[in-house]
Amino acid sequence: MRRRLALLAAALLVAAGCSGEDDNPKTPLQSPLSTHTSSEPPAPSPSTTRPSTIPGPEKERVRRLGIDASHHQGPIDWDAVANDGISFAYLKATEGTTYTDPTFADHRARAHDHGLDGGGYHYFQLCSPGVEQAEHFVSVLGDVRSGNHLPPAVDLEIAGSCSIPPPRQVLLAEVRAFLRHVADAAGREPVVYLYPDFEERFGFAAELDDYRQWVRSLNGRPTRPFWIWQQTDSGSVDGIEGPVDVNVMWRHEIIPR
Repeated sequence: MRRRLALLAAALLVAAGCSGEDDNPKTPLQSPLSTHTSSEPPAPSPSTTRPSTIPGPEKERVRRLGIDASHHQGPIDWDAVANDGISFAYLKATEGTTYTDPTFADHRARAHDHGLDGGGYHYFQLCSPGVEQAEHFVSVLGDVRSGNHLPPAVDLEIAGSCSIPPPRQVLLAEVRAFLRHVADAAGREPVVYLYPDFEERFGFAAELDDYRQWVRSLNGRPTRPFWIWQQTDSGSVDGIEGPVDVNVMWRHEIIPR
């Protein structure tokens, strides 16, 4: 199985074109929102200033594979997942104003125990108030300001929601209210996932480009900037029965020498 993932990773790397910083256009993975300001410190005395001759640690751009999952995947063997080249996982936490995925807390804890970065996403119900959904979401997430927590994410889709969504501008206002509340309450800038049929109908990507985006593109590199690229919905990963979504992100990390 590791060979299959390695071959998949190599093929996707070629497809991605090994491009530069446009793959990670927004803030870094572990960047909580700044909650304070400070004045500039006084300039050091010229007599005590010394030029630095010690180079800082070098960072390299690292390609990381991850999954997103929910209770639909059934039991997950996180030890096997971690040993099959997966380094992060987004897990469904909540939906609407009341639903909590029964596997979320256990899956996130086990993912963290096995060294994965883990985060929660909220499935947005199009006809429910955004702030009420955000309150439910952050109450389930708990404290995600430190450790190996991923930023909160919102999943915007048409399937499984109300049959007659509100007008575009009303819905956009509710989504923005959700994002603002999550950012304020969780202390992390949220990530926005727009399913293609949702984006085709409502066209929110440009209006929400002040947030990092998680882009689904199964037939090649996304045509808009992304923070996470969902490359397949039929991945095969050790420890998970059946197909699973596989995603890629790039990070700058210090590589031990």
